[in-house]
Amino acid sequence: MSKLGIKLEIVQYRSFMQYRYQAYKIELTQLLLQLKNFGLLFLVVLGSAMLGMILLLFLGLGKIIDSSDAPQYGAQMAWLYLLLQSVMLSAMKSAIQNSQQRLFQRTIVRSNWLKLMDIKLLLLSNGWLLASVVIALDLNYSQWLRAPHFVLFMLLQLGLGVLCLYKPRTLIYGLICTAILALLPINIAPLAYHCGFIILFALSMVLPAFSLSDQLPVNALSTFWLSFFIQHSWVLVWRVALLLCVFMAITTLLHERADLAAIFNVIAAAFMVLFTSSLQFDCGKLHDKYQLFFHANYQQRVFFISQFIPSCLFFLITLISYLWFVAKIEWLLICLSIGWCVLQLYIAQKKPAHYALVWTITTGGLLVALT
Repeated sequence: MSKLGIKLEIVQYRSFMQYRYQAYKIELTQLLLQLKNFGLLFLVVLGSAMLGMILLLFLGLGKIIDSSDAPQYGAQMAWLYLLLQSVMLSAMKSAIQNSQQRLFQRTIVRSNWLKLMDIKLLLLSNGWLLASVVIALDLNYSQWLRAPHFVLFMLLQLGLGVLCLYKPRTLIYGLICTAILALLPINIAPLAYHCGFIILFALSMVLPAFSLSDQLPVNALSTFWLSFFIQHSWVLVWRVALLLCVFMAITTLLHERADLAAIFNVIAAAFMVLFTSSLQFDCGKLHDKYQLFFHANYQQRVFFISQFIPSCLFFLITLISYLWFVAKIEWLLICLSIGWCVLQLYIAQKKPAHYALVWTITTGGLLVALT
């Protein structure tokens, strides 16, 4: 190729790169605007806790690096980080790939340019990997010798980002298989755990595709809701991932400051109520969409009541999981949490604009009253 041809290729690639970057910023802006559904919640509560979340992020990475004394805990922490990274990148996948204009891009540029820009924007979006790189640059030679598994962990972060973009089903299979490995009652070295993670994700690439929704007959309200959550699993996935993050953070904080258990339990209860009761927003939309159909079949009352059942079941499962795996909670707080969840469901149904405000006030009141 001549010099002129090379220059034209470079100019064209730079123009395409600028276009993709602008599209990326626009889609991210639209994604952030969607968070305004929670109003004051994300602006005041999560915004003010951002510094603490960042500190917990680096604290967790430290636990992964220094896991020779507790390799299984370190492996579970690494798995949680990989899960949360996958959830975050799944939410940003459309922006990273510019999915809305993907077909148009294939007609104007070669496919390897598309993938190259995908990887660039993936690296830009992967805050979990960037945090690991910051920690890695701060390690000295002797620390690297004690933590060779951290190199594999960063490779997993990079590889799972690529799987998230191009093979999401493989990513799901791999996370399930690695979760089983991390929970098995065995005691192996951190390096062996991470090698096992890599092998399991590699094996997940050859597993056949399976779709439960295609084999599920929708002939009752129970299967109707089950089919909805199978086809729209994202509404559960991001909530479960954030709840796991809360559980792991509370476990770490209880280990460091057991004397503040009352405060941590109230905070845990608050987030359990938040992430489970907010499911009513999704269930309410589905109810509004299909209420005329069920009204025509004389099932409008049953269908109206059924929209609250998923949130209630989700809360009970979350509460039992917390009591079983993390810490015990006083009966008074358990009863208050159940009543609080019911209150938030009522607010989500009748006064959705006040949902975040009620949650914030109730959280503050419980912290003052019970701690």
